[in-house]
Amino acid sequence: MSDRVFKAVVNDSKTQMKRENAKGDKRTYSPSYQTEVSGNNYNALLGKKIGDDVSGINIHDDMNGYTLRITGGSDKTGTPMRSDLHGAGVNAVLVGPGTGYKGKRYVRKNGKVYRYKYDGIRRRRNLRGNTISVDTRQINLTVVEKGARALGDIFGAGESSDE
Repeated sequence: MSDRVFKAVVNDSKTQMKRENAKGDKRTYSPSYQTEVSGNNYNALLGKKIGDDVSGINIHDDMNGYTLRITGGSDKTGTPMRSDLHGAGVNAVLVGPGTGYKGKRYVRKNGKVYRYKYDGIRRRRNLRGNTISVDTRQINLTVVEKGARALGDIFGAGESSDE
């Protein structure tokens, strides 16, 4: 029974927050929240595909009124899901830079390591299809429509802005 759990990462792209980085520059970001999905909500997400909209109540009991879009995920070994591969299985695909492959090579010169991105570089990578299955462990979601309560209140975010 403990395997039957998804980790859902909900990104609130509608909310923009500010923070300082190590250099002191102010940066904007959209907060993400993690929760676990199990039970009937787990079964409701099986068979959904990347790009499908789901009700927030399927992710967390307090997310009434939210609509979320599935943007990706990964399986139990960390293999990423790719939206243009159909089905739920793992496929070895020849890919260029994009989802599941960065397309960079490391080269040593004068005792330093440099990253180069060559034109036309492609590699065969194992990628999972776009359908959520029992092998999926993480689902990435983004907010399409907001509900009555803020996500920070629902998930108990420790951040408070006094600005």
